[in-house]
Amino acid sequence: MIELWNNQITEQEIGLVVDAINNRNISEGNVAKVFVNKLVEMLDTKYALLTPNGTSALTLALMGVGIEPGDEVIVPDITFIATANAAKILGAKVVVCDTEKERPLMDYEKVLELITDKTKAIIPVHLNGRRACTKELKQAIKEKNIAIIDDACQAFMSGVSGNWMGNDADIGCYSFGITKTLTTGQGGLVITKSKKLFDKMQQIKLQGVDSIFECSNYIQNGFNFKMTDILASIGIGQLDRIQEKKEHEWKIWNEYKKGLEDIDSIRFIPRRNEELPWMTEIICDNRDKVRFLLRREGIDSRPIGHPLHEANYIERRGSYINSSKIVDKILYLPSGPNQNIENVKKVIEILQKNKKDLV
Repeated sequence: MIELWNNQITEQEIGLVVDAINNRNISEGNVAKVFVNKLVEMLDTKYALLTPNGTSALTLALMGVGIEPGDEVIVPDITFIATANAAKILGAKVVVCDTEKERPLMDYEKVLELITDKTKAIIPVHLNGRRACTKELKQAIKEKNIAIIDDACQAFMSGVSGNWMGNDADIGCYSFGITKTLTTGQGGLVITKSKKLFDKMQQIKLQGVDSIFECSNYIQNGFNFKMTDILASIGIGQLDRIQEKKEHEWKIWNEYKKGLEDIDSIRFIPRRNEELPWMTEIICDNRDKVRFLLRREGIDSRPIGHPLHEANYIERRGSYINSSKIVDKILYLPSGPNQNIENVKKVIEILQKNKKDLV
């Protein structure tokens, strides 16, 4: 069986976990401080906070900018449902925006049409390492009291030094889940250049009190958004190989591009040189047929999730012409920073052998 994703936790990470346990570094403490300081330096930001996962990073960010019940939060139609759930769980109204014609990213012009006096936040999603319209939005709404939160959960270290995705927004959010370029098993991160937002989020993630050990003042609503030192140990080991991981993801994408570009029924979504391909996805004229042929050979693949406007607890506003046209054709192929390149070649071989049947 060729699995969709391959990302290894090595002996180095296991050794660091053992060290943390032996040194009684269990909860979020000294090891987490080392990890987060490395991330601050790597991402060219000022402040960062670790969280249990990417969803909690988004939730913490929304709490940090003051999202309350009834506020409107604009999100793209094509994204993982966690982007919307983080806002819904706080009582906000999720407003779904259609995507661009050629890329599954929030359409800049349509976002502007959806803004009302109730809009309190916009969440551009850097889906699969592609740069969304954060910079353009910040310029367009700079006179409005609207926060921009980057969902860069699929875009850690995508971009270039000094201009990493997630770094242009008021707050950027990342995921370190097992299916991410850098993994801690579960884990997340928020970054910001605002001391005010950092201080507020730091207090929120520690239950909104002045001290966990001797609580004397309940300052604001909060939650437990800590990451353990055990998971941070894994992250530190992973950081040592981050460049190697990125290079392998590019190698996989280039191999697929070269091997499949002559098949008329398969296309690739445009990707800029700076946009790290977290996974390789293709546009298929007949996605079900492609999946069937791969599954028959013991090869896993994954369709992208349904568009958010189909969720029965999210209000539709306007039309979703672009996202509806593309979403049923997107398919993820076996990828990952430790995916054997021979597996990639096997996928290409099978699709090439059956290309006449893929229409």
